[in-house]
Amino acid sequence: MGGTSSVGTVTRIHPKPLPVLYLVQSSVWPRRFAKTLWWCMLLAIAALIWLPWQQTSRTSGRVVAFVPQQRQQTITAQVEGVVGRIAPGLVEGSLVKAGDFIMLLEPFAAGLKQQLESQVEQLKFKLEYANKTTTAFEDQKKAYESARDFAVEAADQIVLGAQNKYASKEKELAAYQAKERQTKLDFDRQSKLVAEGIRADRDFEKVRAEYETALALRQAIEKDLEAAGNEVTAKQKEREQKRLEAQTKVDYAEATLQKARGEATGVEKELLDLQIKLSELERTSVTAPQDGTIFRLPIFEQGQRIGKGDELFTIVPDTAELAVELFMSGNDLPLVQVGAEVRLQFEGFPAVQFVGWPSVAIGSFGGVVSAIDAADDGQGQFRVLVRPTADEPWPAGVYLRQGVRANGWIMLGQVPLWFELWRQLNGFPPTISKGTAKEEKPVKIPKIKG
Repeated sequence: MGGTSSVGTVTRIHPKPLPVLYLVQSSVWPRRFAKTLWWCMLLAIAALIWLPWQQTSRTSGRVVAFVPQQRQQTITAQVEGVVGRIAPGLVEGSLVKAGDFIMLLEPFAAGLKQQLESQVEQLKFKLEYANKTTTAFEDQKKAYESARDFAVEAADQIVLGAQNKYASKEKELAAYQAKERQTKLDFDRQSKLVAEGIRADRDFEKVRAEYETALALRQAIEKDLEAAGNEVTAKQKEREQKRLEAQTKVDYAEATLQKARGEATGVEKELLDLQIKLSELERTSVTAPQDGTIFRLPIFEQGQRIGKGDELFTIVPDTAELAVELFMSGNDLPLVQVGAEVRLQFEGFPAVQFVGWPSVAIGSFGGVVSAIDAADDGQGQFRVLVRPTADEPWPAGVYLRQGVRANGWIMLGQVPLWFELWRQLNGFPPTISKGTAKEEKPVKIPKIKG
Protein backbone atom coordinates (compact mmCIF):
# COMPACT_ATOMS: atom_id res chain seq x y z
CA MET A 1 0.00 0.00 0.00
CA GLY A 2 1.12 3.48 -0.64
CA GLY A 3 0.24 6.71 1.03
CA THR A 4 -0.98 10.01 -0.42
CA SER A 5 -0.62 13.63 0.66
CA SER A 6 -2.18 16.81 -0.61
CA VAL A 7 -0.29 19.99 -1.02
CA GLY A 8 -2.71 22.58 -2.13
CA THR A 9 -4.62 20.98 -5.03
CA VAL A 10 -1.76 18.62 -5.98
CA THR A 11 -1.90 15.05 -4.83
CA ARG A 12 1.59 13.30 -4.41
CA ILE A 13 1.95 9.59 -4.00
CA HIS A 14 4.87 8.52 -1.65
CA PRO A 15 6.83 5.54 -2.87
CA LYS A 16 7.51 4.23 0.66
CA PRO A 17 5.05 3.19 3.30
CA LEU A 18 6.84 5.28 6.10
CA PRO A 19 6.81 8.92 5.13
CA VAL A 20 8.09 10.15 8.53
CA LEU A 21 11.47 8.38 8.16
CA TYR A 22 11.79 9.80 4.71
CA LEU A 23 11.23 13.31 6.01
CA VAL A 24 13.80 13.09 8.88
CA GLN A 25 16.64 11.34 7.02
CA SER A 26 20.13 13.05 6.98
CA SER A 27 21.34 15.18 4.15
CA VAL A 28 24.22 14.32 1.75
CA TRP A 29 26.97 16.55 3.28
CA PRO A 30 27.02 15.04 6.77
CA ARG A 31 27.34 11.61 5.24
CA ARG A 32 30.26 12.73 3.13
CA PHE A 33 31.94 14.37 6.13
CA ALA A 34 31.61 11.20 8.18
CA LYS A 35 33.15 9.16 5.38
CA THR A 36 36.01 11.66 5.18
CA LEU A 37 36.61 11.37 8.92
CA TRP A 38 36.60 7.60 8.55
CA TRP A 39 39.23 7.64 5.84
CA CYS A 40 41.30 10.18 7.77
CA MET A 41 41.28 7.91 10.78
CA LEU A 42 42.46 5.03 8.63
CA LEU A 43 45.21 7.20 7.13
CA ALA A 44 46.25 8.40 10.61
CA ILE A 45 46.56 4.82 11.80
CA ALA A 46 48.67 3.98 8.74
CA ALA A 47 50.80 7.08 9.32
CA LEU A 48 51.39 6.08 12.92
CA ILE A 49 52.65 2.73 11.75
CA TRP A 50 54.68 3.64 8.67
CA LEU A 51 55.72 7.34 8.78
CA PRO A 52 59.21 8.03 10.27
CA TRP A 53 59.81 10.80 12.79
CA GLN A 54 63.10 12.70 13.19
CA GLN A 55 63.79 13.31 16.87
CA THR A 56 65.44 16.64 17.67
CA SER A 57 66.75 18.56 20.63
CA ARG A 58 65.77 22.20 20.45
CA THR A 59 68.24 24.78 21.69
CA SER A 60 69.01 28.45 21.27
CA GLY A 61 72.16 30.54 21.15
CA ARG A 62 73.92 33.22 19.14
CA VAL A 63 76.28 33.71 16.22
CA VAL A 64 79.97 34.05 17.11
CA ALA A 65 83.31 33.98 15.29
CA PHE A 66 84.75 30.50 15.08
CA VAL A 67 88.27 31.73 15.91
CA PRO A 68 88.30 33.17 19.48
CA GLN A 69 90.80 35.88 18.52
CA GLN A 70 88.29 37.24 15.99
CA ARG A 71 85.48 37.72 18.48
CA GLN A 72 84.48 40.99 20.10
CA GLN A 73 87.45 42.54 21.94
CA THR A 74 87.64 45.33 24.48
CA ILE A 75 90.90 47.29 24.38
CA THR A 76 92.00 48.72 27.75
CA ALA A 77 94.59 51.34 28.67
CA GLN A 78 98.05 49.97 29.46
CA VAL A 79 99.13 53.21 31.20
CA GLU A 80 97.39 56.02 32.98
CA GLY A 81 97.24 59.53 31.61
CA VAL A 82 95.03 61.85 29.64
CA VAL A 83 93.74 61.67 26.09
CA GLY A 84 96.02 63.78 23.94
CA ARG A 85 94.60 63.13 20.48
CA ILE A 86 91.84 61.04 18.86
CA ALA A 87 91.84 59.89 15.26
CA PRO A 88 89.81 62.43 13.24
CA GLY A 89 86.38 61.19 12.18
CA LEU A 90 86.52 58.17 14.48
CA VAL A 91 82.99 57.25 15.60
CA GLU A 92 81.16 54.12 16.59
CA GLY A 93 80.70 51.99 13.49
CA SER A 94 83.90 53.19 11.81
CA LEU A 95 85.80 50.58 9.81
CA VAL A 96 89.46 50.32 10.78
CA LYS A 97 92.45 48.31 9.60
CA ALA A 98 95.04 46.60 11.75
CA GLY A 99 97.59 49.19 12.91
CA ASP A 100 95.36 52.22 12.27
CA PHE A 101 95.84 55.04 14.77
CA ILE A 102 93.00 55.29 17.29
CA MET A 103 94.13 57.69 20.01
CA LEU A 104 97.18 59.04 21.83
CA LEU A 105 97.56 59.00 25.61
CA GLU A 106 99.84 61.48 27.34
CA PRO A 107 101.26 61.16 30.89
CA PHE A 108 99.99 63.42 33.65
CA ALA A 109 103.40 65.05 34.22
CA ALA A 110 104.70 67.18 31.38
CA GLY A 111 108.12 66.12 30.12
CA LEU A 112 108.00 62.86 32.08
CA LYS A 113 109.41 60.86 29.19
CA GLN A 114 112.43 63.17 28.85
CA GLN A 115 113.07 62.99 32.61
CA LEU A 116 112.96 59.21 32.56
CA GLU A 117 115.33 59.07 29.59
CA SER A 118 117.79 61.33 31.44
CA GLN A 119 117.59 59.14 34.55
CA VAL A 120 118.16 56.05 32.42
CA GLU A 121 121.37 57.56 30.98
CA GLN A 122 122.62 58.44 34.47
CA LEU A 123 121.93 54.96 35.75
CA LYS A 124 123.76 53.48 32.76
CA PHE A 125 126.91 55.45 33.70
CA LYS A 126 126.46 54.43 37.32
CA LEU A 127 126.06 50.81 36.31
CA GLU A 128 129.17 50.98 34.15
CA TYR A 129 131.18 52.35 37.11
CA ALA A 130 129.76 49.66 39.40
CA ASN A 131 130.74 46.96 36.90
CA LYS A 132 134.29 48.35 36.67
CA THR A 133 134.52 48.42 40.46
CA THR A 134 133.33 44.85 40.60
CA THR A 135 135.94 43.82 38.05
CA ALA A 136 138.67 45.56 40.06
CA PHE A 137 137.66 43.78 43.26
CA GLU A 138 137.57 40.49 41.40
CA ASP A 139 141.15 41.07 40.24
CA GLN A 140 142.16 42.05 43.78
CA LYS A 141 140.62 38.88 45.15
CA LYS A 142 142.50 36.78 42.60
CA ALA A 143 145.76 38.55 43.55
CA TYR A 144 145.18 37.87 47.25
CA GLU A 145 144.39 34.25 46.50
CA SER A 146 147.61 33.92 44.47
CA ALA A 147 149.65 35.57 47.28
CA ARG A 148 148.06 33.23 49.80
CA ASP A 149 148.91 30.20 47.71
CA PHE A 150 152.52 31.38 47.24
CA ALA A 151 152.95 32.10 50.96
CA VAL A 152 151.50 28.76 51.95
CA GLU A 153 153.68 26.98 49.39
CA ALA A 154 156.83 28.74 50.71
CA ALA A 155 155.88 27.90 54.30
CA ASP A 156 155.32 24.30 53.26
CA GLN A 157 158.88 24.18 51.91
CA ILE A 158 160.25 25.56 55.19
CA VAL A 159 158.24 23.01 57.16
CA LEU A 160 159.49 20.28 54.84
CA GLY A 161 163.13 21.37 55.46
CA ALA A 162 162.61 21.25 59.20
CA GLN A 163 161.01 17.82 58.87
CA ASN A 164 163.97 16.59 56.79
CA LYS A 165 166.38 17.95 59.41
CA TYR A 166 164.44 16.15 62.12
CA ALA A 167 164.58 12.92 60.11
CA SER A 168 168.35 13.35 59.68
CA LYS A 169 168.80 13.83 63.42
CA GLU A 170 166.77 10.69 64.04
CA LYS A 171 169.16 8.71 61.83
CA GLU A 172 172.20 10.20 63.61
CA LEU A 173 170.68 9.33 66.96
CA ALA A 174 170.27 5.74 65.92
CA ALA A 175 173.93 5.56 64.89
CA TYR A 176 175.18 7.11 68.14
CA GLN A 177 172.90 4.87 70.16
CA ALA A 178 174.45 1.84 68.45
CA LYS A 179 177.96 3.19 69.12
CA GLU A 180 177.02 3.83 72.73
CA ARG A 181 175.81 0.26 73.17
CA GLN A 182 179.03 -1.08 71.66
CA THR A 183 181.30 1.05 73.86
CA LYS A 184 179.22 0.17 76.93
CA LEU A 185 179.67 -3.54 76.29
CA ASP A 186 183.42 -3.03 75.91
CA PHE A 187 183.42 -0.93 79.09
CA ASP A 188 181.64 -3.62 81.09
CA ARG A 189 183.95 -6.35 79.84
CA GLN A 190 187.09 -4.33 80.64
CA SER A 191 185.69 -3.54 84.08
CA LYS A 192 185.48 -7.26 84.89
CA LEU A 193 188.98 -7.85 83.59
CA VAL A 194 190.40 -5.03 85.71
CA ALA A 195 188.56 -6.36 88.75
CA GLU A 196 190.15 -9.76 88.18
CA GLY A 197 193.56 -8.15 87.67
CA ILE A 198 193.88 -9.25 84.12
CA ARG A 199 193.85 -5.80 82.54
CA ALA A 200 195.85 -2.77 83.55
CA ASP A 201 194.17 0.39 84.77
CA ARG A 202 195.74 2.42 81.98
CA ASP A 203 193.96 0.38 79.30
CA PHE A 204 190.72 0.54 81.25
CA GLU A 205 190.81 4.35 81.35
CA LYS A 206 191.01 4.45 77.58
CA VAL A 207 187.89 2.28 77.26
CA ARG A 208 186.09 4.43 79.84
CA ALA A 209 186.93 7.55 77.89
CA GLU A 210 185.51 6.08 74.70
CA TYR A 211 182.30 5.07 76.49
CA GLU A 212 181.81 8.47 78.07
CA THR A 213 182.46 10.16 74.75
CA ALA A 214 179.81 7.98 73.02
CA LEU A 215 177.34 8.69 75.85
CA ALA A 216 177.89 12.43 75.57
CA LEU A 217 177.49 12.36 71.81
CA ARG A 218 174.25 10.40 72.11
CA GLN A 219 172.84 12.89 74.61
CA ALA A 220 173.87 15.78 72.41
CA ILE A 221 172.12 14.23 69.39
CA GLU A 222 168.97 13.72 71.48
CA LYS A 223 168.98 17.38 72.36
CA ASP A 224 169.51 18.28 68.68
CA LEU A 225 166.57 15.98 67.76
CA GLU A 226 164.36 17.63 70.33
CA ALA A 227 165.34 21.03 68.98
CA ALA A 228 164.61 19.86 65.43
CA GLY A 229 161.16 18.64 66.53
CA ASN A 230 160.45 21.99 68.18
CA GLU A 231 161.58 23.70 64.99
CA VAL A 232 159.12 21.59 62.91
CA THR A 233 156.26 22.53 65.25
CA ALA A 234 157.25 26.20 65.09
CA LYS A 235 157.47 26.17 61.29
CA GLN A 236 154.05 24.50 61.06
CA LYS A 237 152.53 27.15 63.33
CA GLU A 238 154.23 29.85 61.30
CA ARG A 239 152.82 28.33 58.11
CA GLU A 240 149.28 28.30 59.55
CA GLN A 241 149.68 31.90 60.71
CA LYS A 242 150.74 33.01 57.23
CA ARG A 243 147.82 31.10 55.69
CA LEU A 244 145.36 32.74 58.08
CA GLU A 245 146.77 36.21 57.40
CA ALA A 246 146.56 35.64 53.64
CA GLN A 247 143.05 34.12 53.94
CA THR A 248 141.91 37.15 55.94
CA LYS A 249 142.88 39.38 53.04
CA VAL A 250 141.07 37.07 50.61
CA ASP A 251 137.92 37.11 52.78
CA TYR A 252 138.01 40.88 53.00
CA ALA A 253 138.37 41.10 49.21
CA GLU A 254 135.43 38.66 48.83
CA ALA A 255 133.24 40.77 51.15
CA THR A 256 134.16 43.92 49.25
CA LEU A 257 133.41 42.15 45.95
CA GLN A 258 129.99 41.00 47.13
CA LYS A 259 129.19 44.52 48.27
CA ALA A 260 130.17 45.89 44.86
CA ARG A 261 128.07 43.23 43.15
CA GLY A 262 125.12 44.12 45.37
CA GLU A 263 125.45 47.78 44.43
CA ALA A 264 125.63 46.83 40.74
CA THR A 265 122.53 44.65 41.11
CA GLY A 266 120.66 47.51 42.79
CA VAL A 267 121.59 49.85 39.96
CA GLU A 268 120.45 47.24 37.41
CA LYS A 269 117.08 46.95 39.19
CA GLU A 270 116.60 50.72 39.21
CA LEU A 271 117.55 50.85 35.54
CA LEU A 272 115.12 48.05 34.69
CA ASP A 273 112.27 49.76 36.55
CA LEU A 274 112.88 52.99 34.69
CA GLN A 275 113.09 51.19 31.35
CA ILE A 276 109.75 49.50 32.10
CA LYS A 277 108.16 52.86 32.86
CA LEU A 278 109.70 54.29 29.73
CA SER A 279 108.41 51.40 27.63
CA GLU A 280 104.94 51.96 29.09
CA LEU A 281 105.10 55.57 28.00
CA GLU A 282 106.07 54.42 24.53
CA ARG A 283 102.79 52.44 24.40
CA THR A 284 100.72 55.58 24.70
CA SER A 285 99.88 55.38 21.00
CA VAL A 286 96.84 53.08 20.74
CA THR A 287 96.23 51.35 17.40
CA ALA A 288 93.65 48.90 16.07
CA PRO A 289 94.71 45.29 16.78
CA GLN A 290 92.77 43.82 13.81
CA ASP A 291 90.61 44.73 10.85
CA GLY A 292 87.12 45.36 12.08
CA THR A 293 84.42 47.78 13.18
CA ILE A 294 84.47 50.11 16.18
CA PHE A 295 81.63 48.86 18.35
CA ARG A 296 81.86 51.08 21.45
CA LEU A 297 83.90 54.26 21.93
CA PRO A 298 83.48 55.64 25.47
CA ILE A 299 86.37 58.10 24.98
CA PHE A 300 84.89 61.17 23.37
CA GLU A 301 87.03 64.20 24.25
CA GLN A 302 90.63 65.31 24.53
CA GLY A 303 92.01 65.79 28.03
CA GLN A 304 89.80 63.02 29.42
CA ARG A 305 91.49 61.29 32.37
CA ILE A 306 92.31 57.63 31.77
CA GLY A 307 93.30 55.14 34.45
CA LYS A 308 95.29 51.99 33.91
CA GLY A 309 92.88 49.25 32.82
CA ASP A 310 90.07 51.61 31.74
CA GLU A 311 88.18 50.66 28.57
CA LEU A 312 89.27 52.66 25.52
CA PHE A 313 87.14 51.08 22.78
CA THR A 314 85.54 47.83 21.70
CA ILE A 315 86.17 46.36 18.27
CA VAL A 316 84.38 43.60 16.38
CA PRO A 317 86.98 42.00 14.07
CA ASP A 318 86.11 41.07 10.51
CA THR A 319 85.76 37.34 10.11
CA ALA A 320 84.61 34.96 7.40
CA GLU A 321 84.45 31.93 9.70
CA LEU A 322 81.22 32.15 11.66
CA ALA A 323 79.81 29.62 14.07
CA VAL A 324 76.83 29.31 16.37
CA GLU A 325 77.15 28.53 20.04
CA LEU A 326 74.05 26.76 21.32
CA PHE A 327 73.33 26.14 24.98
CA MET A 328 71.53 23.00 26.08
CA SER A 329 70.76 21.31 29.38
CA GLY A 330 72.46 18.23 30.67
CA ASN A 331 69.37 16.11 29.98
CA ASP A 332 69.90 16.15 26.21
CA LEU A 333 73.71 16.45 26.26
CA PRO A 334 74.41 12.67 26.29
CA LEU A 335 72.36 12.37 23.08
CA VAL A 336 74.57 14.80 21.13
CA GLN A 337 77.88 13.82 19.57
CA VAL A 338 80.47 15.73 17.54
CA GLY A 339 79.47 15.52 13.89
CA ALA A 340 75.71 15.55 14.53
CA GLU A 341 73.58 17.45 12.00
CA VAL A 342 71.83 20.67 13.08
CA ARG A 343 69.15 22.87 11.53
CA LEU A 344 69.42 26.57 12.34
CA GLN A 345 67.04 29.50 12.10
CA PHE A 346 68.58 32.97 12.41
CA GLU A 347 66.84 36.13 13.56
CA GLY A 348 66.01 38.31 10.60
CA PHE A 349 65.67 35.36 8.22
CA PRO A 350 62.05 34.12 8.00
CA ALA A 351 61.89 30.35 8.31
CA VAL A 352 59.39 27.57 8.89
CA GLN A 353 60.79 24.56 10.69
CA PHE A 354 58.73 21.34 10.51
CA VAL A 355 59.65 19.44 13.63
CA GLY A 356 60.11 15.79 12.80
CA TRP A 357 60.55 16.35 9.04
CA PRO A 358 63.59 18.63 8.53
CA SER A 359 63.59 17.89 4.79
CA VAL A 360 60.54 20.09 4.29
CA ALA A 361 61.87 23.00 6.39
CA ILE A 362 61.83 26.39 4.68
CA GLY A 363 64.39 29.17 5.30
CA SER A 364 66.56 27.21 7.74
CA PHE A 365 70.27 26.45 7.36
CA GLY A 366 72.28 23.33 7.97
CA GLY A 367 75.18 22.92 10.36
CA VAL A 368 77.28 20.30 12.08
CA VAL A 369 78.41 20.01 15.70
CA SER A 370 82.17 20.70 15.85
CA ALA A 371 82.78 20.90 19.62
CA ILE A 372 81.05 20.27 22.92
CA ASP A 373 82.27 21.90 26.11
CA ALA A 374 83.61 19.55 28.76
CA ALA A 375 81.98 21.56 31.59
CA ASP A 376 78.89 23.69 32.02
CA ASP A 377 78.72 27.46 32.26
CA GLY A 378 78.01 27.38 36.00
CA GLN A 379 74.23 27.23 35.54
CA GLY A 380 73.87 23.70 34.21
CA GLN A 381 73.99 24.76 30.54
CA PHE A 382 76.51 23.20 28.16
CA ARG A 383 77.82 24.99 25.06
CA VAL A 384 77.68 23.25 21.69
CA LEU A 385 79.62 24.88 18.85
CA VAL A 386 78.07 24.49 15.37
CA ARG A 387 79.80 25.23 12.07
CA PRO A 388 78.26 25.50 8.59
CA THR A 389 78.34 22.61 6.16
CA ALA A 390 80.12 22.78 2.82
CA ASP A 391 77.01 22.10 0.71
CA GLU A 392 74.72 24.56 2.53
CA PRO A 393 76.55 27.84 3.31
CA TRP A 394 75.17 30.43 5.69
CA PRO A 395 74.40 34.05 4.77
CA ALA A 396 77.35 36.38 4.24
CA GLY A 397 78.86 38.18 7.23
CA VAL A 398 77.42 41.50 6.16
CA TYR A 399 73.95 40.03 6.72
CA LEU A 400 74.75 37.60 9.53
CA ARG A 401 76.56 39.52 12.25
CA GLN A 402 78.10 38.31 15.48
CA GLY A 403 75.57 38.27 18.30
CA VAL A 404 72.52 37.45 16.17
CA ARG A 405 70.32 35.03 18.06
CA ALA A 406 69.66 31.63 16.55
CA ASN A 407 67.37 28.69 17.23
CA GLY A 408 68.77 25.25 16.65
CA TRP A 409 67.40 21.75 16.22
CA ILE A 410 70.05 19.10 16.79
CA MET A 411 69.17 15.95 14.85
CA LEU A 412 68.93 12.79 16.92
CA GLY A 413 67.67 9.36 15.91
CA GLN A 414 64.71 8.47 13.61
CA VAL A 415 61.77 6.56 15.12
CA PRO A 416 58.23 5.66 13.96
CA LEU A 417 55.58 8.31 14.53
CA TRP A 418 53.62 6.08 16.92
CA PHE A 419 56.74 5.62 19.07
CA GLU A 420 57.27 9.38 19.29
CA LEU A 421 53.67 9.92 20.43
CA TRP A 422 53.99 7.13 22.97
CA ARG A 423 57.29 8.63 24.21
CA GLN A 424 55.79 12.10 24.56
CA LEU A 425 52.73 10.78 26.44
CA ASN A 426 54.96 8.90 28.90
CA GLY A 427 57.56 11.64 29.24
CA PHE A 428 60.47 9.42 28.14
CA PRO A 429 63.72 10.97 26.77
CA PRO A 430 64.65 10.68 23.09
CA THR A 431 66.48 7.59 21.92
CA ILE A 432 70.18 7.53 21.16
CA SER A 433 71.05 6.96 17.54
CA LYS A 434 73.22 3.92 16.97
CA GLY A 435 75.27 5.83 14.45
CA THR A 436 76.30 8.48 16.95
CA ALA A 437 76.60 6.38 20.08
CA LYS A 438 80.19 5.56 20.91
CA GLU A 439 81.04 2.22 22.35
CA GLU A 440 83.38 2.44 25.29
CA LYS A 441 86.19 -0.03 25.28
CA PRO A 442 86.65 -2.05 28.47
CA VAL A 443 89.52 -1.01 30.66
CA LYS A 444 92.45 -3.37 30.44
CA ILE A 445 93.83 -4.42 33.80
CA PRO A 446 97.62 -4.71 33.72
CA LYS A 447 98.99 -8.15 34.44
CA ILE A 448 101.16 -8.54 37.50
CA LYS A 449 104.33 -10.40 36.76
CA GLY A 450 104.99 -13.01 39.38
